[in-house]
Amino acid sequence: MTDPYHTDLEQFMLKRFRRILEIGEVLPGRKILQEKIPERFKVLESLGIKNLKDLIDALKSKAKIDQFAQKSGLPQDYLVILRREANSYIPKPFNLDKIPGVASTHVERLAAIGIKNTQQLCARASTRQDRAALSKLADVPGADLLELVKLSDLARINGVGPVFARLFCEAGADTLKKIAQRSPTELFAKLQAINTAKGYTKMMASLKDVAYCIETAKELPEVIEY
Repeated sequence: MTDPYHTDLEQFMLKRFRRILEIGEVLPGRKILQEKIPERFKVLESLGIKNLKDLIDALKSKAKIDQFAQKSGLPQDYLVILRREANSYIPKPFNLDKIPGVASTHVERLAAIGIKNTQQLCARASTRQDRAALSKLADVPGADLLELVKLSDLARINGVGPVFARLFCEAGADTLKKIAQRSPTELFAKLQAINTAKGYTKMMASLKDVAYCIETAKELPEVIEY
């Protein structure tokens, strides 16, 4: 993908995708992804699938899935779920007003100049110079704007929504680089402690979820200048 907000799917190699599936926590409806991983990924590789872009292109439609199932011998239901999982690495922006602890006045002022979601903010505030100009234009204090940019950058990680972006930020893992350097066990304990104290969510991430976020954060290009 040419859009730097997203993971470069051509550089996201199939071996990395396999490793993440092996160590991660998948949704209950996607448990099939963790069945027969070595055999099934060997088949994918034999058919020329090298990265996530290849995989998504090969499974782009129902007709393509049917053809791929016939050619590969892989179950159609497995391929449908595999496509959904691969597509989940294309982040879906969320609105800034969904993030806990963000001043509504800041959200309203940014919305007034066309910035309503995380992707729009990353595009308009990727450099220090951009943020200084935007701070004046939107009348949002520089420190508050920087925090919002960090939260928006974290939203690029697969599986991270508004609440978990806030939790990561408060845990001191407020950039992709910092998350990638953290120990899953240590970061998980920190997130739990913050959530216990502040009650952000009843659906707390598991240790495997945190390890998964750390791995996927490593695949994202760093597009924000800090």
